[in-house]
Amino acid sequence: MKLLYLLLFISGTVNASPSSTLYVKIKDNDVCVFTKVDYDKAYENLTLIYMGKVDKINAFHSSYSKTYLNLKMPIIEENCIIIKASEFKEPFPYDVILETDQSYTQRICVYRTAEGKTILLDAKADLDKGIYCGTNQYDYSSNSLWTKLKNLYYWLVSLF
Repeated sequence: MKLLYLLLFISGTVNASPSSTLYVKIKDNDVCVFTKVDYDKAYENLTLIYMGKVDKINAFHSSYSKTYLNLKMPIIEENCIIIKASEFKEPFPYDVILETDQSYTQRICVYRTAEGKTILLDAKADLDKGIYCGTNQYDYSSNSLWTKLKNLYYWLVSLF
């Protein structure tokens, strides 16, 4: 199984283009991820989703993975892939990656309020602090220019 993950990772990194944006919302108090692409089936009917905690020095620590066979692509929120909120340990940023024939990524922060409600916070980067969770709620499901610039910034930071 680890060989499968390695092969998927290598095939994703061989692409000349950077990862596409993975969109994230909260649905029924859990994390819901989708791609907003225009095709219905994953390449060779194999979809891998994995995530890991990003510590203050930008190291990735794998914490969750799941492989789906014959999955209809999670194009819109209504057919998204659900990750239980309990998979996210607070207050750390996480990189969530969806691999098909292309890689989709998003760095997010998940927080549970005192009332038990799951919300998304902004993931921030600072030269002194590294990657950390902010205090403001953030919408990871938009197509705004700010979101695209932020994702580009995080991708560039992750290269160093």
